[in-house]
Amino acid sequence: MLSVSNFLIGLAFIKFATKHNYYAYSQLIGYVALTLAIQAALITTTALTLLPRKQGPDRDAATNAFFGLQLFLSTSLALLGGLFLWSLPAAISMEAIGFPLALAMVLMVLSSWLREFLRNVQFINSRADLCLQQDVAYVVLLTLGVAALVFAQRVRADEMLLVISGAGIVSALPWLHKAGIRPVFGRQNWAGLWGEIWPLARWALPAGLVAWASGNGYLLIGANVLGPELTAEIVAAKLFMAPLGMMFLSWGNIFRPKVSHWLSVGAVHDVARLTRLSILGVAVVVVFYFLALVVAYPLLESQLLGEKYKGLQFDIAWWGLFFIASGVSSICNGLLMAGGRFRQSFYAALVSSVCSIPVMYASGLMLGKHGLMLGAVLGEASYAAVLYFGMWRMLRSVPVQQELGVLK
Repeated sequence: MLSVSNFLIGLAFIKFATKHNYYAYSQLIGYVALTLAIQAALITTTALTLLPRKQGPDRDAATNAFFGLQLFLSTSLALLGGLFLWSLPAAISMEAIGFPLALAMVLMVLSSWLREFLRNVQFINSRADLCLQQDVAYVVLLTLGVAALVFAQRVRADEMLLVISGAGIVSALPWLHKAGIRPVFGRQNWAGLWGEIWPLARWALPAGLVAWASGNGYLLIGANVLGPELTAEIVAAKLFMAPLGMMFLSWGNIFRPKVSHWLSVGAVHDVARLTRLSILGVAVVVVFYFLALVVAYPLLESQLLGEKYKGLQFDIAWWGLFFIASGVSSICNGLLMAGGRFRQSFYAALVSSVCSIPVMYASGLMLGKHGLMLGAVLGEASYAAVLYFGMWRMLRSVPVQQELGVLK
């Protein structure tokens, strides 16, 4: 459902908005993704590592402290980012960012953090059913909002961000109340939690920031090297492969809490089997999805893309290669973080950025869009390779204490 809703948003921009508007939306979503990388490092990933090891009142107290800390961080990052981009739009190669657009981005950051925190807690508590209910409400509200913008012919970056953020906040609040999560503020309450977070986050935070720079560098470099219109075409091509990223994220929400618990009890063989099956599943899904897209592309081009975005088949093929590597890296990185090996994740992200960013810039200048995508694929492939070898080295170092046999 989330994949379909994201596809509809992109399709609305492709059919009913200018390339410049789609570019502006993509750049601001890129900043939201940067803040979510920070949330993943400081809040969600550390919670996935720490909360499954706590029980009863201790888990509830830690969850409330996590929530208070994430509200403080999300508000700070939203306001700082909104003020910075409003006052310095040239940072993302835009001439101007109006106050409504900056405000919409602020609300988008707050909404995204709230949704991701609550969904993360629900998966940690093995309540994927509650997460599904929340997502159903979100998708229904979002679909109604997007439809209203289309019929009113108001598909613009600021109004779309307001619709998405509003749907996220309204859909999350009832399930937040149902979960009984109350934010805890104060230095004393956060100090104890921070003492558990920082040994993990000191590596997870730079890893997340570097991985964001490598994974989203095509937006900033593309704007500088190719211009907004060609960058919008790359974003449009990614739209067709983006459901794969949502599938990987969904599997990771189940995968990471499970393997975190299995590693804590020494069920290494079970973790290894599940990891091999997950990587195989990623490869199969990507290949079949891409083949279906190849068959359907002529129809998609004539019915959905139109003249404005014609001839994106090679861009989509590049994204297919990118998402094969992305699927493998998501599984390997999830396992490393479940095992608390955040340093290896940082090293992998650093190698990825060194491989991708210079190549994206240089080959983008020489070869255009295809050169830019070559750098992006190279970076993601190197990221997956380093994570893969780090993951198996970690598994060999964990002592086998028991075998659950859940996958036999």
